[in-house]
Amino acid sequence: MPLAEFHDAFPDLCRRLLTSRRAGRLGQSYLLVGDNPGLLGRLATAWGQVCACTQPRPDGDACGQCDNCTRLANGTYPERIDLTPESKSRSIVVERMREFETRLNLTAQASRPKIGIVAEAECMGIEAQNAFLKTLEEPPPHTVLMLFTTQPRRLLATIRSRCQTIAALQNHNDYDDLRQYGLFALLAQLRRQQGAAVGLAISSRLQAVFATLQDQAQEAVGGDADPRWAELAESDKRLVKVIEERQTNRVTADYVRRRRLVEDAIAAWFLQERLRAAGVSPALLPHPEFYADLPDDLRHLAPPEPDEADENLRLVNDLTRSLGAYVPEALALDAFCLAVTEKAPPPQPPRR
Repeated sequence: MPLAEFHDAFPDLCRRLLTSRRAGRLGQSYLLVGDNPGLLGRLATAWGQVCACTQPRPDGDACGQCDNCTRLANGTYPERIDLTPESKSRSIVVERMREFETRLNLTAQASRPKIGIVAEAECMGIEAQNAFLKTLEEPPPHTVLMLFTTQPRRLLATIRSRCQTIAALQNHNDYDDLRQYGLFALLAQLRRQQGAAVGLAISSRLQAVFATLQDQAQEAVGGDADPRWAELAESDKRLVKVIEERQTNRVTADYVRRRRLVEDAIAAWFLQERLRAAGVSPALLPHPEFYADLPDDLRHLAPPEPDEADENLRLVNDLTRSLGAYVPEALALDAFCLAVTEKAPPPQPPRR
């Protein structure tokens, strides 16, 4: 029973999916959204089994025993096609997307639907997303496409609209680790009319948070190094460069994952400020804990004006795009903080 793992955590989701399976209303394009990439990957495999199973159970779930189910579970299903980010750049470029689409369009084996899975779909570049639109709109026959992401806002609206969304949120992004760095106290100081000195000071503090995350990634990956690699390097010096590059790629991937949590926290802060600007009661805010550790002078600040809050959200999106495009972090953070704290020029007296 492949979906059994998810019944307790997501009963309504599983019920809806299995109802559509029993009714024969399977879609061809799905967007799996959550906050745990590992869980989303397992859910994609489980739903692939449900779609490909040749002997479904009466409740619609996959049997887990037929050849298709078994091969999907052990990774030998010949019609499963995966597209994952490149290890070093953590991106999915248009050339790899076209290779993925070419494989999707090859004739499938009898009784075996193609299962195309795009992991960490937020890593698709704009060109890759645009190239994928046609396939999402008209998938090849006997094909099920699944994209999974923890950051759906990075996807084009046209990508999201062409997929059935499966939400599997566990609310793991509680941001507790970031609160200890005083992140939200820094963000609370980013307000209009504060001026360049404040903006650059906050940018410097945010860069220090990023540097801490880089150190944590280095420590986490270094402590997880396989000692067998060192033994191989001792026996064959040609492997030293390969091993060093592999280690660097792992550190980079871990750091990018940590930094994206900060990016999400920044977006969550300014989105919540937009809710406050709209008059939403503090009791109904999704993250009231953001304000718990603020000093009194920041905790009781009035919300921004709605227009200002909207502009801040636009600036957050610009920051996310800049970091995703490998603009130097210091430059991206400086530009963001200066824009948010910009002082409007004084009004000019009317000319006589």
